[in-house]
Amino acid sequence: MRSTNTSACLELPRMPDSNRRHTVGAHSSYTACSFLVFVGLVNALFFVDPARATAQEASDSTSTLGLAPPDRAVVLFDGTNFDAWMPFSFQAINPKDDQKEIQWKLVDGEAMEIAFEFRGKRRKQFLCTKERFGDYRMHLEFQLPKEGDGNSGVFFGPLYELQILNSTRRERLRLTDCGAIYQIRVPDVNAGLGPGVWQTVDLEYQAARINAAGYANERDAARVTVWLNGELIHDNFKLSLRRNKYAAYPEERLSPIVLQEHGSRVKFRNIWLVEKPLERRQKK
Repeated sequence: MRSTNTSACLELPRMPDSNRRHTVGAHSSYTACSFLVFVGLVNALFFVDPARATAQEASDSTSTLGLAPPDRAVVLFDGTNFDAWMPFSFQAINPKDDQKEIQWKLVDGEAMEIAFEFRGKRRKQFLCTKERFGDYRMHLEFQLPKEGDGNSGVFFGPLYELQILNSTRRERLRLTDCGAIYQIRVPDVNAGLGPGVWQTVDLEYQAARINAAGYANERDAARVTVWLNGELIHDNFKLSLRRNKYAAYPEERLSPIVLQEHGSRVKFRNIWLVEKPLERRQKK
């Protein structure tokens, strides 16, 4: 579903060329400034301590909460239906690929919520987009339930997982905490908020350049930049290592967005992405 919004033509942050080399300080400063221009805020040097942030403080920070999709966006979820989604199948997740109905729920007039049962029987279900994408900039909002730590995840590319979890109490983050690229990289900042608060993910993904032989050289590996609640947590990181439990998923130029069910009633809303120019998409 294409956005028809004409009142808010905001663009996601423009990333620096992945082939350009910067010092860490200069590169981070450039990326942060691009992001602040994008959200139209002037407090470039002020960041809320996420471990102590309240919902009001979060709304006053550099978060993109409630950001409307620009004209060129592919709207994946606007709260009204699951038209862009389907049950995901890979290995132990829906192994027979026989889940035809989506069991997740539409709630609150704006969100989807993970559900654990279908017709009264327990059933594990991930959702994935029907369309596959290459290079893109994605916006997504999520809310952790008030009970437990709210475990879930957002998969991008060939199943790299951005972890969703309540990690606000942790002084030292691990490879499994909120904002981590699961089992690959710890986030630079503990930017996660607590349960019951809407949070934002803004992610720019550059897919690996697959050569004619069917693989990518190190220089052509996938890259990702991620903001969590307006704070830069991964800056143009090269994804040359795959070591989560979905590492066997084929590395292809195009891949779906996948939302994980991991035993918690996490909610998602306002999901959309902007594709890079000339990118071809495929529908499964």
